[in-house]
Amino acid sequence: MSNPFQLFRLQQLDTQLDRAHNRLLEIQSEIKKQEATLRQVQVQHEKSEALLQDSRKSLRKAEENVQQQSLKIEQNEAMLYSGKVRNPKELQDMQNEVAALKRYLSVLEDRQLEAMMMLEELLSGHSQVTEQLTEITVQVSTTVKLLNEERENLTREIQRLEVERKATYGAIPAEELELYEGLRQKRRGVAVAKVVDKNCEACGSTLNASLLHAARSLNQICRCDSCGRILYAG
Repeated sequence: MSNPFQLFRLQQLDTQLDRAHNRLLEIQSEIKKQEATLRQVQVQHEKSEALLQDSRKSLRKAEENVQQQSLKIEQNEAMLYSGKVRNPKELQDMQNEVAALKRYLSVLEDRQLEAMMMLEELLSGHSQVTEQLTEITVQVSTTVKLLNEERENLTREIQRLEVERKATYGAIPAEELELYEGLRQKRRGVAVAKVVDKNCEACGSTLNASLLHAARSLNQICRCDSCGRILYAG
């Protein structure tokens, strides 16, 4: 004898399994999004680190250039004022050279100042990126941990449901299972619908008196005249 309740219970189990599997896919997608967000900030941080290194190198080079130029000026001035050079033309040439060296020193000092300002700006930006990375790392770690815990719980729930489904499935006649599986494919996974207030819960159509009476007998397979789903009036 047919037992609509077994089909209804199978439908409940399949619906729960479908939801659980769909949620697992959502969790997997969300974890990937979280990891992508973290990676994006990590890349920004790495780029900021690289810019800082380049900026520090530029500043060191600018400082070295200023030191070398200052040393040249000191050496030339020492020679100029040593009294060793007496030729007026040579003295004039040396004065001109010292003046040129000082003018170029001013240029180098401007470059050094620019390098210092650039480094300060990059340090400020790097500090913000580092702070953002710390915050995102904590957020992603917490979110992924919760998602993994949910995934583990879902996996256990799926295992439990599959055990019950196997037992329920085995108690249903083959021809009814064939009907059930066919309807599942055609009706977006819902083959069995409850009767609620004389209506098919799935499509909402009102059931006639004879069909309603047959469905409530719970000893035969009855189908909705509108959507074709198996009815359960328990």
